[in-house]
This record gives sequence, C-alpha cells and structure tokens, in this order.
Amino acid sequence: MMDLKILIFFLYLFWIMKNKQSWGKKLLNSVFVATLFSILLTLYVISEINFPLHAADAQIESDSLDNYTSNKSGAKLGDVTEKSIYVENTKSTNIRILSLDPIPTVEVTYTGNSTIGGAPTQTIGTIVDKMNNDGSVSSKGQAIILTSSGQVITYRSESIGNYNPDGSFSDSGIMVFHVPFQMNSGNSTGLSSNSTDTLYTQFDNLFGIYKKTVDPEGNGLTKVWKWR
Repeated sequence: MMDLKILIFFLYLFWIMKNKQSWGKKLLNSVFVATLFSILLTLYVISEINFPLHAADAQIESDSLDNYTSNKSGAKLGDVTEKSIYVENTKSTNIRILSLDPIPTVEVTYTGNSTIGGAPTQTIGTIVDKMNNDGSVSSKGQAIILTSSGQVITYRSESIGNYNPDGSFSDSGIMVFHVPFQMNSGNSTGLSSNSTDTLYTQFDNLFGIYKKTVDPEGNGLTKVWKWR
C-alpha cells in the first residue's frame, strides 16, 4: 500500500513539471502534495499498528470460545485435580429392560464400597443406559453415598461409553455431588472426625469428571477427579 502512495506522489510531481507551471505554484502544489502524503502515511502507520492489536483481540476471543466449548464438552487435562477425590467398587445387582423401541434402554442397579478422600463409604445407585445406533451407550445415573458418620451425599451422572470386544464396558462423563442435609453432631456415631465432616461438606455442588470400567461379571470401578 505504501509503495503505491509513493508512486502516486512522484507521478504528481512529474505532472506538475511537465505542465510548466510557475515555480511558486509548483512549490505550493509540492507542499500540498507532501502534506497530503504525510497525512496518508500517518493513517497507514496507525492502521498497521492497530491491525495486530485487533488480531490479538480476535485470538483471545477465539481462545476463550475454545475454552468455553471444551468446558462444556469435556475437561482438559489441566482442569482436573491429579488425585481422585472419590472411588467406588461396585457390583451390578439387578438389570431391568425399560424399553425396546425406539431405542433399547436398560436400567442397572449397583451397590458397593467406596471412599471419599480415603474415608470409607457405602454406595447404592441406579443408571439408565440407552443404546445408540452408532454402537455407543448414553448413560444417566444417580446414587446415594452413606458415610460412617451417617452423613448422606448424593450424585447424578451423565456419560458416553462403549462395550468392548471382551464383554466389558467402559465410559467417561461428568458427576455432580450434592449434600442434601447436614448431620447434627449429636446424631454422629462417634466414628467421624472434624476433618472428614469438613471434607464431606465440600462435596456439596461439587463437579467431577469420572472414568468407569465394568467387567463382564458386572464388577465396576469408578474414579472421580474434581473439576477445578
């Protein structure tokens, strides 16, 4: 762009000389053209400075959109804690067919041992699996976790998984914990401590990412990481 402006400037000077104008007019016209050229050059420089700034703003907006989309569709590696906050070892106890049309849907009940921050708990839950036409399985579940002090914690889960060639099942998804009520200290069995009670309260409205594997016999292992 700047090369074109310089070319125009010299062409204009050549036109002035060719038409044999008086030296006063030539000088005046030259000053006018030089002033105009300086203004155009200044505008050009400003535009060149602003362009990378606008490009950087656009990149920031793009990155923010990518982060937003990632947070909605799946967690990044740096968004979750390194150590799992909840682990459960469960056994499928009952399977019930809910429907065959339009999508085969089954309900699975499970129960087992679990731990929260290393503290032992018990879990019972149900999950509804819908078999999709691409071979994947969409699942929605809910469960009750009972601590040694009698504190109740619940969670709801959603996931996408697949059956493996060996007959096992694996999936990953999101899990949202909730503490429906706080146990009174007078109702405690004496097995709890202030540290574990504080830990349990931190699970209210806690958002987690989980991975689960279930072997062909129905034995499941689920690990949950806190989504920061």
